Amino acid sequence: MEFLVASAIGVGFGMLTVLTIVLIEHVGPLERYSMRDRVPGLLMNAVGTFLSIFMMYPIARFRESLGEGPMFAIPLWQWLEPLGWLGYGLQFLLLIVIADFLAYWRHRAEHRILWRIHAVHHSPRELHAANDIGHPLQAFFSLVFIGIPLSIIQVDGPTVPFAVGMFVSMLSFYIHSPIELHFGPLRKVIVDNRFHRIHHSLEERHFNKNFGICLSLWDHLFGTAYEPGDEWPKVGLADIPAPRTISDYLAIPFRRSREDSRPAPQQAELS
Repeated sequence: MEFLVASAIGVGFGMLTVLTIVLIEHVGPLERYSMRDRVPGLLMNAVGTFLSIFMMYPIARFRESLGEGPMFAIPLWQWLEPLGWLGYGLQFLLLIVIADFLAYWRHRAEHRILWRIHAVHHSPRELHAANDIGHPLQAFFSLVFIGIPLSIIQVDGPTVPFAVGMFVSMLSFYIHSPIELHFGPLRKVIVDNRFHRIHHSLEERHFNKNFGICLSLWDHLFGTAYEPGDEWPKVGLADIPAPRTISDYLAIPFRRSREDSRPAPQQAELS
């Protein structure tokens, strides 16, 4: 029963977040899409939120199996607690930096060795907050690349992780939004919608660029950054029709033949 309640709250909160960004998209849009166009993405987001909550249980059990010894835990909050409220702020920022670093390398792995599943995220030709989606199987990648590593970091209760999760979710929805608002010079540090749209571009010069979700810092450090300027390229995949229904999204990894399971040319690693 507790799991069902937590799932309902999580899905409801997630949908509220998406709908908030959708409303913002109608204030200063560069492209307009109907609510009907957004329905499949909204449903996929609901599934993804449910799976993320479901994954909390194996993560918690994994953490318990490691014990409480210093060998298996990073006592972040114990180090920061003497700083009071400043410690909470630093805890929030450090968790974002660590989680985003892990997400950057998960994203790189999804393109290099897990493309067949990740292609679902790149398949829409309409990029907006509701299409910040992925195949449900991606939840397992997040568990391995992000959830388990973060589980060894000791924090002060659930408040800060919840705040970090909400911040990351809001930013992730925004960077897929077709709105005029962007971060300008701050794009050197924080990802905005223009920076991330390059990652979804159909243009060859943009392939395998801008993997960061929250921080563009990693792209600059590891040589995958592309500064967009005023570019607003078309998005999607040349070899996959744009999905229009939930079944379309779910079937993409299984409809592609063995020969087509490698990354499409527009997303393949460039030498």
